[in-house]
Amino acid sequence: MHLVTFERREPEQSEAVSDHSMGDMALRGQGIETLEEGASGSRRLGAVLRTGPHAGHVVDLNRALAVRLAEEDAGAPEAEANSLLPHDMLAFLAEGARARSAAESALEFARAALESFDGPDLIRAGVVEPRGRVRLCAPVPRPGKLIGVAGNYAAHAAERGADAPPEEPTLFLKAPSSVIGPADDIQLPAASHEVDFEGELAVVVGKRLREIAPSHALAGVAGYSVANDVTARDFQNVRGQHFIGKSCDTFAPMGPYLVTADEIPDPQDLELTTRVTGEVMQSARTKEMIFPVAELLAFASRLMTLEPGDVLLTGTPSGVGAARTPPRWLRDGDVVEIAIESLGRLHNYVSRPPR
Repeated sequence: MHLVTFERREPEQSEAVSDHSMGDMALRGQGIETLEEGASGSRRLGAVLRTGPHAGHVVDLNRALAVRLAEEDAGAPEAEANSLLPHDMLAFLAEGARARSAAESALEFARAALESFDGPDLIRAGVVEPRGRVRLCAPVPRPGKLIGVAGNYAAHAAERGADAPPEEPTLFLKAPSSVIGPADDIQLPAASHEVDFEGELAVVVGKRLREIAPSHALAGVAGYSVANDVTARDFQNVRGQHFIGKSCDTFAPMGPYLVTADEIPDPQDLELTTRVTGEVMQSARTKEMIFPVAELLAFASRLMTLEPGDVLLTGTPSGVGAARTPPRWLRDGDVVEIAIESLGRLHNYVSRPPR
């Protein structure tokens, strides 16, 4: 599945769903006249339809499950859907296999319903939303822990001055408050004039991991996403403020999807490309990591418990702005695009807000 966290852009414009439009879905006579209106701005758990005439549309998974339960004569379908399938990503990941099964069931129901009923009916019911009517947030808008890895590609470590590959991973933390989604701007702080980009593979933890062996670590992964470990180099390097240089507001763009692990058989065989305003800056494959995903998770879990919804940023390839002559810092008006094979493209505009 391509899971997303989304917000509806505007209140639903349609009136309550009519008898003839959704009657066959048994929305009437099941304890509800219609589904409760979805409020704009509230974050919801969704899945993107990948094929067919509605490709790109977003299925509201909790809402789809409620309709399916209503069709099955459930007495309180919305309440039951809420108990089976949280509409918050962190709660969904914490729930584990039961929520995953409910999400798959809801998505399959929506696909089948699109084939059996008119698409406009599902759209009026808020089960399926056209892409233009939703705003994608980061898949995990506020991770419990956001862990980065320094110098995990040999070529990047060399361009940053390392003489030899490290013997063990070097981990650091970014503030979870730095996370933004694909619809948000990277905002340049007034205090920094050397803001850099770092395209990275993001790993989302799906199970509690403590002292896990590398051979078992990938079984604890919920899925993967695209991320940008934006960095204020003039704080990270010159002043030694590594944490704050990594943790400025908007410095962790992520998205557009959380692609579930079953769709990524080998996270070490993905192409990663970073472009800044159309120019290719980074191009590598994840097999070039010094420490692969499984080893990173195992190493981190030796000293801290990794929990569902934690996010691991696995390091960046060579080509960052700081290593160029002259350096290529992000500027107001830039567009940063990071693409990872099978995971999609993360686009973010860069802006310097007025003081």
